[in-house]
Amino acid sequence: MDVIKKLFLYSLLIGLSNLLSAQKDVKSDIWSGIYVVRSVNKESSEIVDTLIINRTKDADPKKVAARYESDLARWTIFSKKDGDKEKAVIKRFLFDIKNKEDGYKEFGWTDLHEKGKMNCIDGGHFFICQTEPDTKVSFSKDEAYPTKTGIFGIWLDYGIAELEKIEN
Repeated sequence: MDVIKKLFLYSLLIGLSNLLSAQKDVKSDIWSGIYVVRSVNKESSEIVDTLIINRTKDADPKKVAARYESDLARWTIFSKKDGDKEKAVIKRFLFDIKNKEDGYKEFGWTDLHEKGKMNCIDGGHFFICQTEPDTKVSFSKDEAYPTKTGIFGIWLDYGIAELEKIEN
């Protein structure tokens, strides 16, 4: 009977440890969730799509360029309009100062990122960033965008869109 109690307590501790570890991973994942996408123009801010972003397995360090080995975390993204058959794998902006890699530099956002106030993911022909709500984001000396939700995206052929996370 003593052995059974010990096994039960041991398995209970392992289960709790795994649960706490999983909760920590979920809290550190700022990207996974469902987002509505609103067009940004003067006439309206209509919802044009819904995006689903989910954490997926890390990239294989043997299959990525050496410059990407410092951040192997990956997510999948797909549009509800296009369906999950158009699912793409996305990654965070590369930020590895030791190796002189800074995806935020070209926008002048390095300081914001280092302070935890700007985080971006890259999908190749688009990127999505999170900052504080009601922030005016500068793209150059002459161009700025006021984001209400703090989440915005830029698509190569579409331009700027405001995103709102509606579900984790």
